Amino acid sequence: MGNPIPEKVVNYNVYDDTEKLVGISGEVTLPNLEAMSETVSGAGILGEFDSVNPGHFGSLTIEIAFRTLFQKSFSLMRNRGKSLVLRAAQQSFDVSNGTISHRGLKITLKYQPKGLELGKLAVGAATESKNTLEVLYIKIEENGKTMLELDKLNFVYIVDGEDVLQSIKKLI
Repeated sequence: MGNPIPEKVVNYNVYDDTEKLVGISGEVTLPNLEAMSETVSGAGILGEFDSVNPGHFGSLTIEIAFRTLFQKSFSLMRNRGKSLVLRAAQQSFDVSNGTISHRGLKITLKYQPKGLELGKLAVGAATESKNTLEVLYIKIEENGKTMLELDKLNFVYIVDGEDVLQSIKKLI
């Protein structure tokens, strides 16, 4: 295969452990990874810069929007120790031979419920309810290869197959 151009997500499903969640709207808002940092300034430094603390991130949240308010919105509000799994098919176009290919994307999350936006009631319209979940663990795999694994409670931070905290773990 030549140099494929990533195009889009063809489709996806969301699972609460093994049970497929139904009634999800067109999109799920994934967490934003923003590293925790400390501003460094002083003698010999021209100004200041933010020094990133490896593996430490601010709050990670995911938002799952539902078309209507129903039982599943409330079951996600219970902290039952289950995982949430998003499975997607991503599409690429190979310029060299003019073919389309697909890659599997799997995102596994462990979470705590953070909020439930009940939405609105209107005749002939969706309620647009939304669950907000605090992510404690996230693992992103593409075609079975781990791209990211972050476990905030077990000191795990792996990026593109590299254990970023390996040397730190040996010291503490």
